[in-house]
Amino acid sequence: MSTARIIRARTQPVAEPKLVTRLALAQDGTVSGFVFDPQAPERRFTVDILLDGLVLRTTHADAFVPDLPRQDQTSACGFAVTFDPDLLRAARLLSACLANLGTPVGHPIDLENDGAAPGDLRPTCKLRWLGGLHFQGWIDSEAVVTLEAIVDGESVAQVRATAWTHIGGEAEEQASRNVRAFEFHVPQRFADGRVHRIGLRKEDGEQIPATAVFVAFPDGLTGMIDAIGGGHGAERLRGKLYDQLIPASLPLHDYADWRDRFPLPEPRPSALRLAVVIAGSAGAQQTLSTLEAQSHENWTAGVIDGEPLVIDSEALLGFLEDAASDARHVVVTMAGVSLEQNALARIAAAFESCPDAVAMYGDLDFLADDGRLWPLAFPAFDYERMLEQGYCAHLFAVRRDALIAAIDADPDNLYRLFNCLLDRTGPQQTDILHLPGALATLPRLNRANARSLLAAASDMHLQARGIDADVIEQQGHLFPAVRIERLLSQQRVTVIIPTRDRVSLLRTCLDSIAPAVERCRAEILVVDNDSADPETIGFLADLPRRGIRTLRIEGPFNFARLNNQAAATLDSDILCLLNNDIEANSDDWLEEMLTRLAEPDVGAVGALLTWPGGVVQHGGAVLGMNFSVAHAFTDRFSDDPGFVDQLLVAHQCSAVTAACLATRRSDYLAVGGMDEARFAVAFNDVDYCLRLREAGKRVVLTPHAKLIHAESISRGSDNRADRRDRFEHELNLLRARWGEMLNADPTYNPQLSRDGVPYSGLAWPPGQRTPRYNRPPVANDLPLGF
Repeated sequence: MSTARIIRARTQPVAEPKLVTRLALAQDGTVSGFVFDPQAPERRFTVDILLDGLVLRTTHADAFVPDLPRQDQTSACGFAVTFDPDLLRAARLLSACLANLGTPVGHPIDLENDGAAPGDLRPTCKLRWLGGLHFQGWIDSEAVVTLEAIVDGESVAQVRATAWTHIGGEAEEQASRNVRAFEFHVPQRFADGRVHRIGLRKEDGEQIPATAVFVAFPDGLTGMIDAIGGGHGAERLRGKLYDQLIPASLPLHDYADWRDRFPLPEPRPSALRLAVVIAGSAGAQQTLSTLEAQSHENWTAGVIDGEPLVIDSEALLGFLEDAASDARHVVVTMAGVSLEQNALARIAAAFESCPDAVAMYGDLDFLADDGRLWPLAFPAFDYERMLEQGYCAHLFAVRRDALIAAIDADPDNLYRLFNCLLDRTGPQQTDILHLPGALATLPRLNRANARSLLAAASDMHLQARGIDADVIEQQGHLFPAVRIERLLSQQRVTVIIPTRDRVSLLRTCLDSIAPAVERCRAEILVVDNDSADPETIGFLADLPRRGIRTLRIEGPFNFARLNNQAAATLDSDILCLLNNDIEANSDDWLEEMLTRLAEPDVGAVGALLTWPGGVVQHGGAVLGMNFSVAHAFTDRFSDDPGFVDQLLVAHQCSAVTAACLATRRSDYLAVGGMDEARFAVAFNDVDYCLRLREAGKRVVLTPHAKLIHAESISRGSDNRADRRDRFEHELNLLRARWGEMLNADPTYNPQLSRDGVPYSGLAWPPGQRTPRYNRPPVANDLPLGF
């Protein structure tokens, strides 16, 4: 029998790394500092912040530090955490240490004697690579700042920080504030497949402590692999994924050169005969001259004399019965439009490839006063935007039989001629085709005249559908604009507000929404998820006396579960999901959202949300940005018109945020509510909206409902170290379930950038520009556990 000998070995203690650390406290309660390992600059640390020995906050040291005492400023190892100054005044000692290790960070601060230690290590600027040659950032400055972009030591671009953006606002990070923002592209010669380093400096030569490393490929990595050939085809899948995750873009102002570089595919030859109707006298000759140059030769044209955008139904019918009796499809355009040489060829080819199409429209170009060309890049068919902007009626094509049937409504302008195609079918019409890529250049509109015609057309269409609504003229910039206010029916509405502690947020929210709630005779249900703060508990206990219901749900934070259980306890007709960090500044926002739900096929309505400083936080969600989801228009103030006046009119989105979302309870229950098993915290609203769309519902964002949202101030950022894995897991689940939609969002144009902020650039290369419908998505099955 053998036995094992036990040998006790002596081990040498592992030497702790010699770290460079610092801890500072600013007057506004911001605790900042850094942790840097000179032997391993790439290391990142998690830091515990302690008050009187108790861990009050855990944060990740991954921010740039302006005055870190070393030459290489490329590593990020700083942190900044903001506390309530009253909390600090009640404590004696502030300290920090490495999480789970206890290694001190900087020197403890005696709050009773030292006050605020000198120095403030909060980041003062940021530079972010968006992919390709596109960069974005901010600098903490009140005045406009001019910067130089330096690539590999060479000055390549002048950058002016003229815009504004919002930073902070999260309890885990720095104080909320507006800062100067900038965005730029570096020259295309750096798209050479090599790694480059970029930095910034001020006009006086002072270096800005914000740098980035980037690599860009001409026409994307997939295009480069295709160009190389030589047996690299197996790597194409890797290149495709890279281009989805790190897409490239070019500036919108380079549109003319971009068009030359990425011409539209040549349409298939077609023998289809087209009738072309030109509405208006002024500018008709310009349109006729571009007709003469068309590559598609089988057409007959007629001019309907009159004012711009005005049409005579009898004259139109006479033209179709006489000169164009053999044309099965009709192109209708306002006078003054300059057609692209292949416009008719593309329309004819689209009708042949999509024989079920009733009508179609395409993108347009706009020629500015300085001669520069800009893209008017539209979504797949958007009924709500058609009503409020008439964006698709200036040049469209329609099947002859559908047009003749529509003429029975006696339309007198192009907006009415287009929308009367939907008098019988309503917004469920799915046979309207969108052709990505410009069909023509649009002349400058007389917006006052166009606005009046659009208002009359939308009013007549809604009357024909039996919809009671007021149509109010609005001020547009590129296009006319109106606001549709449908009549509200008496329905039971409940506003659901999940909360945990942070009583000041909840109090502000409830007080600010009270006028709108009273105006709509709605109820409020506050869902308490394990609040422990005595002040919060007392506040919640007093709410029933104010007529506000409460529901306590225990367990870890799961936003989807909180709303699902709340919905199950209610018998309301309408649910309005609302975050506790929302603040209303008007009393008609809820009514506006409810009027959009007057259309039975609208499944969800979202609002325009801004940061406290006025910068847009949510203007609808766009799918496919870096193969993920992004809020639209976060680079603008709330009074900005948005890309092609989009922030002036209600429009459809693939998804809206549940920070403020109105939906029917019946629709909510019909699709199973939010997916609490797969999307506990992030993307539950996106997934819910897409499942509504799969069921044939529309999702509408209305800028006429505007609220303030201090996003994530109540629960913190998903970018925190202890939450990143969960966030990435939920993002991967979204990609698995809705990957096709993430590749081709019908409410976004494939010619626009898919990096950074939506609507801020041109896709390089563009997405698929084949004719497309706005039809319901189809989800992939997603078994639990995968």
